[in-house]
Amino acid sequence: MNNERSSTAVTRMQALSKVAIALSETLSLDQLLYKAVAHCIEILNFDAAVVYFLDTEGQQFVASHFHGIDHASIAQLQTLPTDCIGGIVIKNGKTVITENLAPYHQQRPQVEGFASLLSVPIKARKQTIGVLDVFSKAYRDFSPEDITLVESIGMQIGVASENAKLFESIASVTGKLRELVQLNQRLASCLHLDSLIPLLTSELASVFKANVSFLHKVGEQAVLIHSSVADSDISAPYEKQVNTLLHAEPDLIHVYHENENDSLFPFFVQFNMKQAVYVPFVYGDNLHCLLIGKSSDEPWSATEREVMEGITKTISLALTNCYLFQEVEKGREQNSNLRALQISAQEKERQRIAQEIHDSINQSLSGIYFHLQYCRDEIEDSPQRVKGILDKLLLITKENINELRHVIHDLHPLAIQKFGFVGAVDELVKTFSLQEIIQIHLSVSGQPVRFKPEVEIHLYRVIQECVNNIIKHAGAGEAFIRMTFDDVKLSIVVEDHGCGFEPQKLKGSHAYGIMGMETRVRDIGGEMVLTSKPGHGTKIEISLQIDLRGGGVDHE
Repeated sequence: MNNERSSTAVTRMQALSKVAIALSETLSLDQLLYKAVAHCIEILNFDAAVVYFLDTEGQQFVASHFHGIDHASIAQLQTLPTDCIGGIVIKNGKTVITENLAPYHQQRPQVEGFASLLSVPIKARKQTIGVLDVFSKAYRDFSPEDITLVESIGMQIGVASENAKLFESIASVTGKLRELVQLNQRLASCLHLDSLIPLLTSELASVFKANVSFLHKVGEQAVLIHSSVADSDISAPYEKQVNTLLHAEPDLIHVYHENENDSLFPFFVQFNMKQAVYVPFVYGDNLHCLLIGKSSDEPWSATEREVMEGITKTISLALTNCYLFQEVEKGREQNSNLRALQISAQEKERQRIAQEIHDSINQSLSGIYFHLQYCRDEIEDSPQRVKGILDKLLLITKENINELRHVIHDLHPLAIQKFGFVGAVDELVKTFSLQEIIQIHLSVSGQPVRFKPEVEIHLYRVIQECVNNIIKHAGAGEAFIRMTFDDVKLSIVVEDHGCGFEPQKLKGSHAYGIMGMETRVRDIGGEMVLTSKPGHGTKIEISLQIDLRGGGVDHE
């Protein structure tokens, strides 16, 4: 399901990008309508489309482009009265869905070959100026994604048609409009805010020969400003003015003049703007505001105002495309992570079992091995003492058999269930001390608390691994374990004064053991720091937040 949604989102993104690029490649109204409609039909598998615009008197619709309509019907569909379905779209400014055209075939026999119709408004400057009709020969249940995409294309057609009219009517600003075309092309290829916003500020500053800034705020985060002059954060004295700008009616051009708006004066004066236009844009929790300002009193020309109107919709679409692409990328990442988790689940389980065996059975066998080695060396000189140790080893072996059964059952240390985490560590220390292999000093400060079972297992295994490493590698007669509980965290230090080593040179099973310890600590949200140097012993420090404990504070 996630893959299907991601695929649908990608298709929508590709469609919007294709149409945006196509519309930015030409100034001819006929060509841009042809490209927009052709992409719409191709991507969504429609059979035909007609683009209508209201005439200057608003009395009838005039067809501007046909696609998939036979020549005999084109003449009859060239003009339509406003009391048809398109008239409802014009009146309400909303999409009309006609899933069954059969009742209209008698009134409009020229569409008898089609079963379903989707009519979306073509808007410019918040006015509905036309209708985009898309037809399907088969009965079709239009999905919300289909409707949204066609509405977006209708919006782009409206913006593009207005831009085309501007280009046709304002010959004196051909150079400036040519710059805008290039900007539209660049905007169409910008799918990341990090590249879109700097492009807007620099290009619009060139087009209008003005200071251009772009405000950006996400949720409760600080407001950032990207300016054609310099980037900065918004300082506290201007928060009120910034909120006014960001929360003004979106997608509309608002005007500021230093002699007419005292409340915004402190903000604009810092940018040396005597007059400015600002346009807010909203996408969910993301608030944006485009500022274009002048340091002179020279008024904006009619041409500049027309260009600002046209570029506003283009910027809105560019921002929408960026956020759609962001959602698509997020969906891709989530799907990729899900697939990776599914693929690696079996391998992770094997690794977990291998680590459990390494940390429990292997440690126990190592301890028995060292004790038996000791007994072999001392049996002739101290038979009674060896006998006592062997008796203890028998008990340890029996306990280890029970431990092995328990590990096989659910890989959970029996000592944790019996004594809790601190008690289990204390039992571990006593066991090693009784075996007279090493003297371990355990100190506990503060009031011990119980953690979640999985957390206690990991902590116990890490300390067990530390002690066994000291016995096997450190050559030390003593080891020190210090636990400190306070109100916010548990700190554990395991230290010896043995031979030490260079951590970066660890290889093979030694490295595996250290990596296993680090992984265990990291998996429970803790931090582990290992410090060692040849001849100076080894110290391992572990810290863990107390709020990881399970179900409140249970004092041991």
